[in-house]
Amino acid sequence: MHNKVVIIGHGYASRLGVIRSVAQIGCEITAIAMTRYKRDGKTLMTKKPIDCYSKYVSNVYYCHAKDAKGLIRLLLEKCVDCQQKVVIIPDSDLSAAFIDQYQEQLADFFLFPHIHHEPGAIVEWMDKIKQKDLAKKMGLNVVEECVVEIKNKQYAIPSSVSYPCYVRPMVTITGDKCLLRKCEDEKELNAVLCEASDMADMQLLIEDFKTIDTEYAVVGFSDGQNVVIPGIIQMLIVSQSRPGITLKGKVLSLSGFEEIVSRFKRYILSIGYVGLFDIDFYKSGGNIFFCELNLRFGGSGYAITKMGVNLPALMVYALTNKVPKDFPTEIHQECEFVNERLCVEDWYRGYLSTKNFKALLNSHCYTFINDLNDTRPMEVLNREIRIKQIKKIVKGFYRKCK
Repeated sequence: MHNKVVIIGHGYASRLGVIRSVAQIGCEITAIAMTRYKRDGKTLMTKKPIDCYSKYVSNVYYCHAKDAKGLIRLLLEKCVDCQQKVVIIPDSDLSAAFIDQYQEQLADFFLFPHIHHEPGAIVEWMDKIKQKDLAKKMGLNVVEECVVEIKNKQYAIPSSVSYPCYVRPMVTITGDKCLLRKCEDEKELNAVLCEASDMADMQLLIEDFKTIDTEYAVVGFSDGQNVVIPGIIQMLIVSQSRPGITLKGKVLSLSGFEEIVSRFKRYILSIGYVGLFDIDFYKSGGNIFFCELNLRFGGSGYAITKMGVNLPALMVYALTNKVPKDFPTEIHQECEFVNERLCVEDWYRGYLSTKNFKALLNSHCYTFINDLNDTRPMEVLNREIRIKQIKKIVKGFYRKCK
């Protein structure tokens, strides 16, 4: 009997990577796209996402991005199998939070990431202050920070802030990546805080700014007793349209990173986490600094699958007690990769020239969408590229006419 897996997320590229990963071990796959309402504020946007054209997807469902109860209802009504517990792989911070908060309702029918099976424990560890406090105890370098709380559009900038500084949401699910910003002075910081205050009540982390020499990430899996981190992801080009996400990167072996990876493994084990994870870190002035922990598969994690270590498959095996003895857990080669979705978004918004855009798509790197064994997603993306090309031409024409 094939394992059944439900993959839940907001972005088609990262969902597709997980889809193709678990398809390698013959799973029956359901995709749930977390989406938005149309302009009427009531009707869900249900345009079929690119990943759901994959030949490996058996069922597609839609849920509003912030509707936790709607997601749980959908899972219980559409995704239960009376012959087996279905594995849930959350592929975004919000979906991970929803599954964590409602795990008592799901536990009889599903297997999913958890921390000691305690509802809300994963959400607690999404707090970056809590993450950094543990990082310090583990002997990891972290930058100094302070917290600004925004409530009812009111906030106060602490006198302890030094400039330049870097702003980011303290808890990922309550913030937005558009708020990731370097501020040179109090005027710029105030502008960011004002922008954030128009979004929602939230807490923002104001960190001392560090000049980053190189950005890295690791993706891994923990079964609560053992942690697998197969290699290192080096960020070569970071997306301008989606700050903090790798447009082009490089997979490295663990050589030279053994000590930091050992600390990361102890970090995850000390939490008691079971599931896929991603840790961002960077080198500045010759020192390595811990940045943040994401308790879900990283956006560039599919590059690790391409290199032969299939972490989503390992999670399915581990949760169903079927891990093969010879399952590969470490990579020994290097490769570069490109995320086509981010290439398209940066090109369409003017951050990438058409020449560089084409060069990236035609490079000999591993890619996330294009796949000779699963061609429909790339065919649909190419159709979208042609539509965007026409839109860019029309916009350029109107600009010239003004």
